[in-house]
Amino acid sequence: MLLATWLSTVSDGGVFRLALSAAFMCGCSTSAPQSHPLADSSTPQGLDAGAPEDSSVVPCSTPVDMRPEGGTCVLRAEGKVTDSVGAALPQLIVTLCGPAQCFGGRADDAGAFTIRVGDFLQTENYAVHVDGRPDHAVDYLRLAHAAPEVVSTTMRSPTLAPSTVSLPADGAAASKITVGELTLLVAAGTKFDLDIADFGAPEGRVLRVATVPLADAPSHSQLAKLDAVYALAPSGAKSSLKMGVMLANTAGLAPSVAVELLVLGDDYFSIPPSVGVFGVAAAAHVSPDGLTIQTDVGEGIRELTWLGVRRKGK
Repeated sequence: MLLATWLSTVSDGGVFRLALSAAFMCGCSTSAPQSHPLADSSTPQGLDAGAPEDSSVVPCSTPVDMRPEGGTCVLRAEGKVTDSVGAALPQLIVTLCGPAQCFGGRADDAGAFTIRVGDFLQTENYAVHVDGRPDHAVDYLRLAHAAPEVVSTTMRSPTLAPSTVSLPADGAAASKITVGELTLLVAAGTKFDLDIADFGAPEGRVLRVATVPLADAPSHSQLAKLDAVYALAPSGAKSSLKMGVMLANTAGLAPSVAVELLVLGDDYFSIPPSVGVFGVAAAAHVSPDGLTIQTDVGEGIRELTWLGVRRKGK
């Protein structure tokens, strides 16, 4: 997601509401980044950067005929931003976004945030999002249908281990790159489409991995019934060709058992939106000696976000 880049100028305590276009959430090629109407502006267009709340506006007062079908009143989203062990992460932008609009604000020094909404939303198409680049991962909370008026949550943004390993150059020869428990098998000619927040950044192509204990993982990992989960960066980087995956079998899965690799979605514009929901991306097996998990021949992932491991049929 690209929102954090354009909100870097939002003042402390600033709140914004923004209508989105499809281009707003797109990935941008590292070799030829796509332009966006906000990308070249030092002051983000369309953002209410710190203006006081208008007391004359009655929350959720939209006329009935202008409310989205099945929409429910959401007054605000609130909570705290922490790392995976509960330490507060201050001053990060937090958003509540859907296919048509975004609401957001900034966490305070204690990691607490409040996002004012006051409108009718089809909440099943919305997600709360925090982006901890460069040293912490993203986190999404996908809302359910008819979410409560006040959405309360703790957003967890795990710390990414330092790394000096970068994704290979676009179009390079086949390579195998390893960081921690993760190895990516990158086919010859692969090109990478980076999130605009990483384009041109010093660590924009650096592969970083956080092995997240399931007990400390966000709710999306619990809902997917995973056996192991990893937060990856650069988040949202998409590869033109499938990348094979090899992982240490730290989950202790039985030798030779069939496994599914799942990738956390981040697309607000798919139907239904995939954001904040794990989807099966590749078939894999545990090695006969039980030490590693590797994608089957011809299988692989196409995006770096959160990577989950699950026994097939679980």
